[in-house]
Amino acid sequence: MREFAKSRVPAIAACALAFLMGMAVKSSACQICVPYPKRSAADDLIDSAVVVLAREDPRKPFTFEIVEALKGEDDGSKIDLLVDRTTRRRLELYPEDAVVLAKRDEKSDWKRLGLADAAFDPVAREILRLAPTWNEQPMLRINYFSDLLGHADAQIRAVAHLEIGSAPYKEIMSLKHPLSREEIYAFLKNFRYAEWHSLYILLLGQSDVAEDRQYIAKRFHNAAAFSTTIQLAALTTAFIEKEKSKAVAAIEKLYFEGERRTEAELKEIVKALSVHGTNGHVDLRGEIVAAYATLIAHHPAMTPMVANDLIAWNRSELATEVADFEKKNRRVLDLQTSMRLRMYSRSASSQTQ
Repeated sequence: MREFAKSRVPAIAACALAFLMGMAVKSSACQICVPYPKRSAADDLIDSAVVVLAREDPRKPFTFEIVEALKGEDDGSKIDLLVDRTTRRRLELYPEDAVVLAKRDEKSDWKRLGLADAAFDPVAREILRLAPTWNEQPMLRINYFSDLLGHADAQIRAVAHLEIGSAPYKEIMSLKHPLSREEIYAFLKNFRYAEWHSLYILLLGQSDVAEDRQYIAKRFHNAAAFSTTIQLAALTTAFIEKEKSKAVAAIEKLYFEGERRTEAELKEIVKALSVHGTNGHVDLRGEIVAAYATLIAHHPAMTPMVANDLIAWNRSELATEVADFEKKNRRVLDLQTSMRLRMYSRSASSQTQ
Protein backbone atom coordinates (compact mmCIF):
# COMPACT_ATOMS: atom_id res chain seq x y z
CA MET A 1 0.00 0.00 0.00
CA ARG A 2 1.41 3.38 -0.98
CA GLU A 3 2.09 5.99 1.67
CA PHE A 4 1.38 9.67 1.14
CA ALA A 5 2.42 12.72 3.12
CA LYS A 6 -0.14 15.47 3.52
CA SER A 7 1.11 18.73 2.01
CA ARG A 8 0.51 22.12 3.52
CA VAL A 9 -2.50 24.00 2.17
CA PRO A 10 -1.76 27.51 0.88
CA ALA A 11 -4.37 30.14 1.64
CA ILE A 12 -5.72 30.43 -1.92
CA ALA A 13 -5.98 26.67 -2.37
CA ALA A 14 -7.68 26.36 1.02
CA CYS A 15 -10.32 28.87 -0.03
CA ALA A 16 -10.99 26.96 -3.24
CA LEU A 17 -11.27 23.69 -1.36
CA ALA A 18 -13.58 25.30 1.18
CA PHE A 19 -15.91 26.15 -1.69
CA LEU A 20 -15.68 22.63 -3.00
CA MET A 21 -16.53 21.22 0.41
CA GLY A 22 -19.91 22.85 0.09
CA MET A 23 -20.46 20.87 -3.11
CA ALA A 24 -19.22 17.59 -1.71
CA VAL A 25 -21.39 14.96 -0.06
CA LYS A 26 -20.89 14.92 3.71
CA SER A 27 -20.27 11.56 5.38
CA SER A 28 -22.04 10.61 8.57
CA ALA A 29 -23.55 7.63 10.28
CA CYS A 30 -26.94 8.36 8.79
CA GLN A 31 -25.85 6.99 5.45
CA ILE A 32 -25.01 3.71 7.16
CA CYS A 33 -27.62 3.32 9.91
CA VAL A 34 -30.79 4.78 8.47
CA PRO A 35 -31.87 2.95 5.31
CA TYR A 36 -33.57 6.02 3.83
CA PRO A 37 -34.12 9.62 4.91
CA LYS A 38 -36.57 9.84 7.78
CA ARG A 39 -37.61 12.30 10.43
CA SER A 40 -38.24 10.91 13.86
CA ALA A 41 -41.29 11.77 15.93
CA ALA A 42 -38.88 13.67 18.17
CA ASP A 43 -37.91 15.94 15.24
CA ASP A 44 -41.56 16.77 14.63
CA LEU A 45 -42.27 17.35 18.31
CA ILE A 46 -39.36 19.75 18.58
CA ASP A 47 -39.83 21.57 15.27
CA SER A 48 -43.61 22.00 15.39
CA ALA A 49 -45.20 25.22 16.61
CA VAL A 50 -48.22 23.37 17.99
CA VAL A 51 -48.41 19.90 19.54
CA VAL A 52 -51.66 18.57 20.96
CA LEU A 53 -53.35 15.45 22.26
CA ALA A 54 -56.58 14.58 20.47
CA ARG A 55 -59.34 12.01 20.68
CA GLU A 56 -62.39 11.25 18.60
CA ASP A 57 -65.05 13.93 18.82
CA PRO A 58 -68.13 12.15 20.26
CA ARG A 59 -70.35 14.58 18.36
CA LYS A 60 -68.65 13.92 14.99
CA PRO A 61 -67.57 10.31 14.51
CA PHE A 62 -64.19 9.74 12.80
CA THR A 63 -63.06 13.32 13.47
CA PHE A 64 -60.59 14.59 16.05
CA GLU A 65 -61.07 17.05 18.87
CA ILE A 66 -58.23 18.50 20.89
CA VAL A 67 -58.18 17.53 24.56
CA GLU A 68 -54.84 19.05 25.61
CA ALA A 69 -52.17 21.32 24.15
CA LEU A 70 -48.63 20.16 24.89
CA LYS A 71 -46.92 22.96 22.98
CA GLY A 72 -48.19 26.25 21.56
CA GLU A 73 -51.85 27.15 21.39
CA ASP A 74 -54.72 25.71 19.40
CA ASP A 75 -55.42 28.20 16.62
CA GLY A 76 -58.88 26.82 16.02
CA SER A 77 -58.03 25.40 12.61
CA LYS A 78 -59.87 22.32 11.45
CA ILE A 79 -58.02 19.06 11.98
CA ASP A 80 -57.93 17.64 8.47
CA LEU A 81 -57.24 14.08 9.63
CA LEU A 82 -59.71 11.24 10.09
CA VAL A 83 -59.78 8.82 12.98
CA ASP A 84 -59.13 5.51 11.24
CA ARG A 85 -60.99 2.40 12.40
CA THR A 86 -57.95 0.88 14.13
CA THR A 87 -57.32 4.04 16.14
CA ARG A 88 -61.02 4.34 16.91
CA ARG A 89 -61.13 0.82 18.33
CA ARG A 90 -57.99 1.50 20.33
CA LEU A 91 -59.43 4.67 21.86
CA GLU A 92 -62.66 2.86 22.66
CA LEU A 93 -60.75 0.13 24.50
CA TYR A 94 -58.37 2.58 26.21
CA PRO A 95 -60.20 5.88 26.69
CA GLU A 96 -57.26 7.30 28.64
CA ASP A 97 -55.08 7.16 25.49
CA ALA A 98 -54.92 9.91 22.87
CA VAL A 99 -53.24 10.70 19.56
CA VAL A 100 -50.34 13.13 19.30
CA LEU A 101 -50.92 15.67 16.51
CA ALA A 102 -48.65 18.52 15.44
CA LYS A 103 -48.53 21.52 13.10
CA ARG A 104 -45.19 22.89 11.96
CA ASP A 105 -46.68 26.38 11.48
CA GLU A 106 -50.04 28.02 10.89
CA LYS A 107 -49.94 27.23 7.16
CA SER A 108 -49.11 23.56 7.60
CA ASP A 109 -51.49 20.64 7.80
CA TRP A 110 -51.86 18.61 10.96
CA LYS A 111 -49.60 15.57 11.19
CA ARG A 112 -50.08 12.48 13.32
CA LEU A 113 -46.96 11.70 15.37
CA GLY A 114 -48.01 8.69 17.39
CA LEU A 115 -50.27 7.20 20.01
CA ALA A 116 -50.05 8.84 23.42
CA ASP A 117 -50.46 5.70 25.48
CA ALA A 118 -49.05 4.99 28.92
CA ALA A 119 -45.57 4.46 27.42
CA PHE A 120 -45.26 7.22 24.81
CA ASP A 121 -47.18 10.02 26.54
CA PRO A 122 -44.51 10.66 29.21
CA VAL A 123 -41.72 10.34 26.64
CA ALA A 124 -43.34 12.94 24.36
CA ARG A 125 -43.70 15.34 27.28
CA GLU A 126 -40.11 14.72 28.34
CA ILE A 127 -38.83 15.41 24.81
CA LEU A 128 -40.64 18.75 24.75
CA ARG A 129 -39.29 19.63 28.19
CA LEU A 130 -35.69 18.76 27.37
CA ALA A 131 -35.53 20.09 23.80
CA PRO A 132 -34.28 23.61 24.71
CA THR A 133 -31.33 22.03 26.53
CA TRP A 134 -30.55 19.78 23.57
CA ASN A 135 -30.16 22.79 21.28
CA GLU A 136 -27.19 23.89 23.37
CA GLN A 137 -25.86 20.41 24.24
CA PRO A 138 -26.67 18.00 21.36
CA MET A 139 -24.89 15.08 23.04
CA LEU A 140 -27.52 15.09 25.78
CA ARG A 141 -30.10 14.27 23.12
CA ILE A 142 -28.06 11.31 21.87
CA ASN A 143 -27.60 10.02 25.42
CA TYR A 144 -31.30 10.35 26.17
CA PHE A 145 -32.38 8.29 23.18
CA SER A 146 -29.59 5.74 23.57
CA ASP A 147 -31.22 4.76 26.85
CA LEU A 148 -34.42 4.00 24.93
CA LEU A 149 -32.94 1.73 22.25
CA GLY A 150 -33.95 -1.43 24.08
CA HIS A 151 -37.32 -0.13 25.25
CA ALA A 152 -40.13 -2.68 25.32
CA ASP A 153 -42.51 -0.31 23.50
CA ALA A 154 -42.10 -0.55 19.71
CA GLN A 155 -43.13 3.06 19.13
CA ILE A 156 -40.48 4.42 21.50
CA ARG A 157 -37.87 2.00 20.19
CA ALA A 158 -38.48 3.20 16.60
CA VAL A 159 -37.95 6.84 17.62
CA ALA A 160 -34.74 5.90 19.41
CA HIS A 161 -33.49 3.96 16.38
CA LEU A 162 -34.01 6.94 14.09
CA GLU A 163 -32.38 9.34 16.52
CA ILE A 164 -29.25 7.26 17.09
CA GLY A 165 -29.12 6.02 13.51
CA SER A 166 -28.97 9.57 12.15
CA ALA A 167 -26.31 10.73 14.62
CA PRO A 168 -22.74 11.40 13.45
CA TYR A 169 -20.53 8.36 13.86
CA LYS A 170 -18.30 10.18 16.33
CA GLU A 171 -21.27 10.51 18.68
CA ILE A 172 -22.14 6.83 18.32
CA MET A 173 -18.52 6.04 19.21
CA SER A 174 -18.94 7.95 22.46
CA LEU A 175 -21.97 6.00 23.68
CA LYS A 176 -21.28 3.82 26.68
CA HIS A 177 -22.99 0.47 26.11
CA PRO A 178 -26.57 1.63 25.40
CA LEU A 179 -27.46 -2.03 24.88
CA SER A 180 -25.95 -5.13 26.41
CA ARG A 181 -24.10 -7.57 24.17
CA GLU A 182 -26.92 -10.06 24.71
CA GLU A 183 -29.50 -7.53 23.54
CA ILE A 184 -27.48 -6.63 20.45
CA TYR A 185 -27.07 -10.26 19.40
CA ALA A 186 -30.77 -10.89 20.03
CA PHE A 187 -31.67 -8.00 17.73
CA LEU A 188 -29.22 -9.21 15.07
CA LYS A 189 -30.93 -12.60 15.08
CA ASN A 190 -34.39 -11.05 14.78
CA PHE A 191 -35.20 -10.29 11.15
CA ARG A 192 -38.17 -8.16 12.20
CA TYR A 193 -35.49 -5.54 12.92
CA ALA A 194 -33.44 -6.21 9.79
CA GLU A 195 -33.49 -2.58 8.65
CA TRP A 196 -31.80 -1.63 11.94
CA HIS A 197 -29.16 -4.34 11.95
CA SER A 198 -26.59 -1.85 10.65
CA LEU A 199 -27.01 0.24 13.79
CA TYR A 200 -26.63 -2.80 16.04
CA ILE A 201 -23.45 -3.77 14.17
CA LEU A 202 -21.99 -0.30 14.76
CA LEU A 203 -22.85 -0.55 18.45
CA LEU A 204 -21.20 -3.96 18.61
CA GLY A 205 -18.16 -2.37 16.99
CA GLN A 206 -17.64 -0.36 20.18
CA SER A 207 -17.20 -3.54 22.23
CA ASP A 208 -13.79 -4.54 23.57
CA VAL A 209 -14.76 -8.20 23.93
CA ALA A 210 -12.66 -10.54 21.78
CA GLU A 211 -15.71 -12.60 20.77
CA ASP A 212 -17.38 -9.50 19.31
CA ARG A 213 -14.23 -8.56 17.44
CA GLN A 214 -14.11 -12.05 15.93
CA TYR A 215 -17.81 -11.91 15.02
CA ILE A 216 -17.36 -8.65 13.10
CA ALA A 217 -14.20 -9.84 11.33
CA LYS A 218 -15.86 -13.12 10.33
CA ARG A 219 -18.93 -11.39 8.91
CA PHE A 220 -16.80 -8.88 7.03
CA HIS A 221 -14.67 -11.60 5.44
CA ASN A 222 -17.78 -13.65 4.61
CA ALA A 223 -19.26 -10.63 2.86
CA ALA A 224 -16.05 -10.27 0.87
CA ALA A 225 -15.98 -13.97 0.00
CA PHE A 226 -19.58 -14.08 -1.23
CA SER A 227 -19.74 -10.53 -2.66
CA THR A 228 -22.76 -9.55 -0.57
CA THR A 229 -23.75 -5.99 0.21
CA ILE A 230 -26.17 -6.61 3.10
CA GLN A 231 -25.01 -4.41 6.00
CA LEU A 232 -21.64 -4.19 4.23
CA ALA A 233 -21.07 -0.52 5.07
CA ALA A 234 -21.80 -1.12 8.76
CA LEU A 235 -19.68 -4.28 8.89
CA THR A 236 -16.78 -2.45 7.26
CA THR A 237 -17.15 0.51 9.62
CA ALA A 238 -17.12 -1.80 12.64
CA PHE A 239 -14.21 -3.80 11.19
CA ILE A 240 -12.15 -0.61 10.85
CA GLU A 241 -13.19 0.42 14.37
CA LYS A 242 -11.65 -2.76 15.77
CA GLU A 243 -8.71 -3.38 13.40
CA LYS A 244 -7.86 0.16 12.21
CA SER A 245 -4.80 0.12 9.86
CA LYS A 246 -5.01 -3.64 9.50
CA ALA A 247 -8.62 -3.28 8.31
CA VAL A 248 -7.77 -0.58 5.75
CA ALA A 249 -5.03 -2.81 4.33
CA ALA A 250 -7.45 -5.77 4.14
CA ILE A 251 -10.06 -3.63 2.40
CA GLU A 252 -7.53 -2.46 -0.17
CA LYS A 253 -6.45 -6.02 -0.91
CA LEU A 254 -9.89 -7.67 -0.88
CA TYR A 255 -11.93 -4.96 -2.60
CA PHE A 256 -9.78 -2.41 -4.40
CA GLU A 257 -7.13 -4.54 -6.10
CA GLY A 258 -8.38 -6.17 -9.25
CA GLU A 259 -11.57 -5.55 -11.22
CA ARG A 260 -14.00 -8.21 -9.99
CA ARG A 261 -15.91 -6.11 -7.44
CA THR A 262 -19.26 -4.57 -8.32
CA GLU A 263 -19.98 -0.87 -8.04
CA ALA A 264 -22.60 -1.62 -5.38
CA GLU A 265 -19.99 -3.32 -3.18
CA LEU A 266 -17.44 -0.56 -3.66
CA LYS A 267 -19.92 2.17 -2.78
CA GLU A 268 -20.69 0.49 0.54
CA ILE A 269 -16.99 0.12 1.32
CA VAL A 270 -16.28 3.77 0.48
CA LYS A 271 -19.16 4.85 2.75
CA ALA A 272 -17.42 3.16 5.66
CA LEU A 273 -14.00 4.61 4.86
CA SER A 274 -15.59 8.02 4.43
CA VAL A 275 -17.30 7.84 7.81
CA HIS A 276 -14.04 7.02 9.57
CA GLY A 277 -12.01 9.58 7.66
CA THR A 278 -14.60 12.28 8.36
CA ASN A 279 -15.51 11.83 12.02
CA GLY A 280 -14.28 8.44 13.13
CA HIS A 281 -10.60 7.49 13.18
CA VAL A 282 -9.41 10.54 11.26
CA ASP A 283 -5.83 9.53 11.94
CA LEU A 284 -6.33 6.90 9.22
CA ARG A 285 -6.91 9.48 6.48
CA GLY A 286 -3.48 9.03 4.93
CA GLU A 287 -3.94 5.27 4.67
CA ILE A 288 -7.47 5.68 3.36
CA VAL A 289 -6.32 8.09 0.65
CA ALA A 290 -3.61 5.62 -0.32
CA ALA A 291 -6.26 2.91 -0.58
CA TYR A 292 -8.40 5.27 -2.67
CA ALA A 293 -5.49 5.56 -5.11
CA THR A 294 -5.62 1.79 -5.59
CA LEU A 295 -9.40 1.91 -5.92
CA ILE A 296 -9.56 4.47 -8.72
CA ALA A 297 -6.64 2.82 -10.51
CA HIS A 298 -8.70 -0.37 -10.83
CA HIS A 299 -12.19 1.16 -10.74
CA PRO A 300 -11.97 4.66 -12.24
CA ALA A 301 -15.75 5.09 -12.16
CA MET A 302 -15.46 5.51 -8.38
CA THR A 303 -13.39 8.69 -8.78
CA PRO A 304 -16.26 11.19 -8.26
CA MET A 305 -17.30 9.49 -5.02
CA VAL A 306 -13.71 9.38 -3.77
CA ALA A 307 -13.23 13.03 -4.72
CA ASN A 308 -15.90 14.03 -2.20
CA ASP A 309 -13.61 12.90 0.61
CA LEU A 310 -10.46 14.32 -0.97
CA ILE A 311 -12.19 17.70 -1.08
CA ALA A 312 -13.68 17.51 2.41
CA TRP A 313 -10.35 16.42 3.91
CA ASN A 314 -8.20 18.89 1.91
CA ARG A 315 -6.10 16.05 0.49
CA SER A 316 -4.09 16.90 -2.62
CA GLU A 317 -2.37 13.57 -3.32
CA LEU A 318 -4.66 12.34 -6.10
CA ALA A 319 -4.89 15.57 -8.12
CA THR A 320 -3.28 14.02 -11.22
CA GLU A 321 -5.48 10.90 -11.14
CA VAL A 322 -8.65 12.93 -10.71
CA ALA A 323 -7.65 15.34 -13.49
CA ASP A 324 -6.95 12.46 -15.88
CA PHE A 325 -10.31 10.86 -15.11
CA GLU A 326 -12.20 14.12 -15.64
CA LYS A 327 -10.43 14.80 -18.94
CA LYS A 328 -11.19 11.31 -20.30
CA ASN A 329 -14.84 11.37 -19.17
CA ARG A 330 -15.77 15.04 -19.58
CA ARG A 331 -18.34 14.30 -22.28
CA VAL A 332 -20.30 11.85 -20.12
CA LEU A 333 -20.03 13.58 -16.75
CA ASP A 334 -22.71 16.00 -15.63
CA LEU A 335 -21.56 19.61 -15.54
CA GLN A 336 -21.50 19.95 -11.75
CA THR A 337 -19.41 16.81 -11.27
CA SER A 338 -17.02 17.84 -14.03
CA MET A 339 -16.56 21.31 -12.52
CA ARG A 340 -16.06 19.88 -9.05
CA LEU A 341 -13.35 17.48 -10.23
CA ARG A 342 -11.59 20.18 -12.25
CA MET A 343 -11.60 22.65 -9.39
CA TYR A 344 -10.29 20.02 -7.00
CA SER A 345 -7.48 19.05 -9.39
CA ARG A 346 -6.41 22.65 -10.00
CA SER A 347 -6.57 23.60 -6.33
CA ALA A 348 -4.82 20.43 -5.18
CA SER A 349 -2.11 20.81 -7.83
CA SER A 350 -1.35 24.32 -6.61
CA GLN A 351 -0.61 22.92 -3.16
CA THR A 352 2.28 20.81 -4.42
CA GLN A 353 3.96 23.56 -6.44
